Amino acid sequence: MRRIFFFCYQVFLHIFAAAGLVLVGGFFAVRFHLTDVKGGVDPRNGEYQPIVLGTETDQTVVSSGSSDSFAQLDRRLAELSRKRSLRARNLCGIGILGGYAPASARSVLGALDMTDSDQVTAKMLLAAKIRLEESGHPDPFGSCDDGSANVSDESVLRSLYGNASGASLFPWMNDKEWSTIRSAIVKDREAIDRAAVTAGVEPRLLVSCAIVEQLRLFHSQRELFEKVFEPLKILGNANKISLGVMGIKDAAAAETEAHLSDPSSPYYLGPEYRNLLDYPAGADVSSARYARLTEDGDHYYSYLYGALYLRQMLEQWKKAGYDIVYRPEIAVTLFNVGFPQSKPNADPKVGGSSISVGDASYSFGSLGYEFYYSGELLDAFPYVVN
Repeated sequence: MRRIFFFCYQVFLHIFAAAGLVLVGGFFAVRFHLTDVKGGVDPRNGEYQPIVLGTETDQTVVSSGSSDSFAQLDRRLAELSRKRSLRARNLCGIGILGGYAPASARSVLGALDMTDSDQVTAKMLLAAKIRLEESGHPDPFGSCDDGSANVSDESVLRSLYGNASGASLFPWMNDKEWSTIRSAIVKDREAIDRAAVTAGVEPRLLVSCAIVEQLRLFHSQRELFEKVFEPLKILGNANKISLGVMGIKDAAAAETEAHLSDPSSPYYLGPEYRNLLDYPAGADVSSARYARLTEDGDHYYSYLYGALYLRQMLEQWKKAGYDIVYRPEIAVTLFNVGFPQSKPNADPKVGGSSISVGDASYSFGSLGYEFYYSGELLDAFPYVVN
């Protein structure tokens, strides 16, 4: 009996020691940033370039006869010509897209109605182009560039695709995982909007980060999705190294808090943000932070930490002279790779963790871009047009 007892004691002791070693290893891994996402550059990085029109505002030209007036008129006419050219190309692209996925063409038309923005439309078509090329359709809109395709008439496009239904061009939108995420994100709309407004970021950009985290979680934990997330129509609330619906690491959350109160930090947002994440006097900060990030019933703090984390990196880049607020593929990449790899430069790269969704493979940033410009959830989280 004593031998059995001693044997059991030894087994328990070894298990306890092993568990302790894992916990200590995990602590030091987080403490010294060994768990930080290294990521990689997306193979199609070069295609994600900002589509820029002239920045001249629409204004009346006073005909004074001066050379300045004529120069101003020339600039304005050149800008209008570029706009007409881009609108024509966009309409052509929508017509071609409709041949592949009518429902996706409908989404682009809907966004055009909502924004009247040729830049937004062109970026939506770029997302479609990249997905089509990944699916084996090289240069799908090439005929719109070389003039060999007839420019589609807008009224004809609306009659063909204005009420189109069917599968989306983007495969993740056709899966049951997306149906669950979509329903749950819409339920969280109030919390998302409140967190985004508080932090000063675009709600749709914040949602893009959350949705990539959720797609990654749902597609990597199939059994849990089938048993829990799908039946309850809820988001995955990670509670290990990455916490909450936004997948924020504890160390990143602590750094986010610290940057709010440090005027010398390149991530400092200003005195009006200083006390946003303060704790009550005497609170156990570590436990309180964990509770904030993993709260099941109300995801507001998870979204707020995510929004502030994102905003701080956007602010860092803006202070360095690089405004990436309208580069969702870069912003979402930074959200994934975090503070250590947020290094402002003139040639930012799209990338981050590799994610498999069904048969398709994405980088974190490319999937964020694809959602952002998919037109999905546009009623709840519309584009903010500059």
